[in-house]
Amino acid sequence: QTGSGKTFTMIGDSNRPMKAPGLAPRAFNDIFDLIEQNKSKFSFKVSCYMIEVYCDRLIDLFAGKNHDSDKLKVRKDARGLVVVDGSTVREATSAEHLYQLFETGSQSRHIASTNMNAESSRSHLIIAVVIESTNLISGQVVT
Repeated sequence: QTGSGKTFTMIGDSNRPMKAPGLAPRAFNDIFDLIEQNKSKFSFKVSCYMIEVYCDRLIDLFAGKNHDSDKLKVRKDARGLVVVDGSTVREATSAEHLYQLFETGSQSRHIASTNMNAESSRSHLIIAVVIESTNLISGQVVT
């Protein structure tokens, strides 16, 4: 349903992102808060990719206009995680950096106005945040 508040719920107030954050910015903050709380036991690497589903096609939002979307393949990896092979992965070093990456990818989305909403995306967005932790004592790596 266009105009029902989905984007506001997920992103928050784009004019005042720190005053009225949505679910995504809150989750980004929580991820890095947990990393800070556990940094004495683990090292962490956070990365993400952003995919748009538009007209039944997958579009890599970090790859730019010349990327061949036919090379993107959705599959489950050996651990059972859903991954998009061929997507551009970017590393994030803080909640703010992760939000900046999200903003950058969002600028590449397809938008078209509707009668209800002047900036409707007319697409679906997938942002995958991948957290890899390494136990500092055992060296075990978990994604």
